[in-house]
Amino acid sequence: MKRSLSSLISNVDVRDFKVENLNIENISISESQPRTYFDEKKHLELSESIRKSGVLQPIIVQHLGENNYKLIAGERRLRASKHIGLKEIPALVKDVSEQDAAVIGLVENTQRSQLNTIEEALGYKSLQEKYSLSAKEIALLVGKSRPYVSNLLRISNLSSKVQNALKSNLVTFGQVRPLIILDHVLQDKILEEIINLKLTSRVVEDKVNQLQGRSDLDEESLYIQNQLESYLGSKVVVQKNQDGFKINLNFKNLENVNEFLKKFS
Repeated sequence: MKRSLSSLISNVDVRDFKVENLNIENISISESQPRTYFDEKKHLELSESIRKSGVLQPIIVQHLGENNYKLIAGERRLRASKHIGLKEIPALVKDVSEQDAAVIGLVENTQRSQLNTIEEALGYKSLQEKYSLSAKEIALLVGKSRPYVSNLLRISNLSSKVQNALKSNLVTFGQVRPLIILDHVLQDKILEEIINLKLTSRVVEDKVNQLQGRSDLDEESLYIQNQLESYLGSKVVVQKNQDGFKINLNFKNLENVNEFLKKFS
């Protein structure tokens, strides 16, 4: 059953929020915060900037009750303010649901380009699993295209070593996206080649195709196969004959099948 935007989130408009100076000790960090990696050098630079000029942009918090707030967006500013010993911080306060708070925080961070690819992907994954949202619904909420969100949701299929390389910006998601269909041992092996030889995404894709025995596919069939695998997040086999194309879909388990069916509901 399709859901409207209004049924997914009640209000993400932060322009009319009231700015208040809050006691930093009354603000807790939400477990839904998408940011997981903090650059120490940038943290110290921001701390020094706040020491000299103050917090120029208020953080956003969720009002939980009297003198009780949970951070929605602005974790770097909050950490830096604590680091230099500030007692209060300007904040935009809003009484919103837990889901609304998670979406606002993710959107605020992605719009400010403060998340790396893996953090953004895990943020989408959290929304999908915690609130049973489809890729299309998440895309609607965060203002991204459905294919973009679908691709990032598949990032959980990458090995921890590849994910760490993404976190550290050693590789781009485009470079490692073709690895998603491989087992983790092969992913790690090719990752080393990507880093050491600076392989492009096209070279990586060709290498994966060869490993999967798909090099004999004609260009049209290979294009269809790549597009379907990107959309579905599972292995696809395309066969071309005189009558047209035959497509075989492969799923690891029933959960993957249900996710596939949900895309067309």
